[in-house]
Amino acid sequence: MDIEFGVLKREDLKEAVEMSVRAYEDYAYFANYFPDTTERLKMLWAVMYRGWLTYFKQARFLTARIDGKIVGLAELEPPHFERPSVFQFLIHGWLQVYLDVNFKRMQTWLAMDESAGKPCHDYKKSGPDIWYVGSLTVDPPLQGKGIGTRLLDFAGDYVRERGGKQLTLFTNSEKNIAFYTKCGFETFHKCEIAHDGKTMGSWSVKKSV
Repeated sequence: MDIEFGVLKREDLKEAVEMSVRAYEDYAYFANYFPDTTERLKMLWAVMYRGWLTYFKQARFLTARIDGKIVGLAELEPPHFERPSVFQFLIHGWLQVYLDVNFKRMQTWLAMDESAGKPCHDYKKSGPDIWYVGSLTVDPPLQGKGIGTRLLDFAGDYVRERGGKQLTLFTNSEKNIAFYTKCGFETFHKCEIAHDGKTMGSWSVKKSV
C-alpha cells in the first residue's frame, strides 16, 4: 500500500476533521455522553474543527495519504504547548459548539475530557522532551491495514528529529489499548469512567521514541 506521510496544511483541515469524525462516530468516549447520533456528529465536528483551528499553529498535525486523500491523522502537542485562552477559542468560533449541542451535556463531557487527560498532561510536565498525542485516527474503511502503526512510527520519527524522547496519550477501549501495547506503549495509569449507567476504561500510556 503506497502511503504518503506529511504535515497537514491549514487549507486541508476540514478534510482531516471529516475523516476524524467518521473514525470517532461510534466511540464510547463521545457516544456515552451524546447518545443521539445527529447531535453527536455535530458535536464531533464542532469540537474538532473549532478546537484544532484554535491551536493549529501550536500543535503539529501529521497525515497519512493514499492517492492524495487523507486516510490518517495524528495531532501532536509539543512540550512547549500552552492551552489557548478563552478569547482565542471564542475568536475561532467556539460558541458554535454550544449552539450545535445541549449545553449541559457539553459541559459534562468537557469536565470528563479534562479529567481523563489529566494523568497524561501531568506526566508531560515531568520532562522537557515529552510530546502528547491528542488524537490518532484512521479512516474506518482502512483500519486494520497497518496505517495507524506506520503513522505512529512517522510521528515518533518526527518527534525524535525535534529533540523529543517520549510520547504520551490516553485511550478508552480495550481494542485501542491492545494496539498501543503492541506498538510498544506501557500503561502508567488506568481508571474507569462512568456516566449515565455506562462505563468505559481509560488507559494513560507512554513510549520512548
